[in-house]
Amino acid sequence: MPAMTQLDVINDMLATLGELPINSIAEEHPMVPAALRTLSTSSAREQAKSWWFNKELTDLVPDTQGNIYLPNDTLRVDPQWSSLNYVQRGRRLYKPFETSNVDKYKFSEPVRCWLVRELPFEDLPFPAQDVISYSAQLDFMGDYDADRAKFEQATQGYRLALMTLTAEHTRNVGVNILQNRGGVLGGRTEIGVTRLTYATNTYR
Repeated sequence: MPAMTQLDVINDMLATLGELPINSIAEEHPMVPAALRTLSTSSAREQAKSWWFNKELTDLVPDTQGNIYLPNDTLRVDPQWSSLNYVQRGRRLYKPFETSNVDKYKFSEPVRCWLVRELPFEDLPFPAQDVISYSAQLDFMGDYDADRAKFEQATQGYRLALMTLTAEHTRNVGVNILQNRGGVLGGRTEIGVTRLTYATNTYR
């Protein structure tokens, strides 16, 4: 199945409001800037759930001042060992449970962490693009009070796309575990419970 582009998603979003498609996201269209912002937000939210394609084990090294800066595309950070209670604070790694007389941003040695990273839309596998596309359409329709029938149709599309992505995640994690029996690859994604309420647009 061919991959989607941002233009494909923007046109799907515009179509939910009865707008004609555009040929380029650079076109001057009053709804395109809002659609792009919505797509960006939806992409970050769906990727933050942590999937096989955007979670990686990384050694984070302190700089000369002892600060550990996280990559700009970091959505979440989890130390490899749960006994290390480090969290993301801004762009730096932070030690919230240290005593007050300790600089909680300072590290003396590298820390091995799982990073959940936000990938560019075009670099995502198709099942993830499909979920993000429907997620963005739902947000967009909620902002503009779209037709209820179209909203319900997109809601069903989102549910089916999420089921497909979850199955693909399970398959990929299972393959990696078999190939790395001594490894530390996590096998779960924090998908949570999907909640859909048209009136308040709180469907997640």
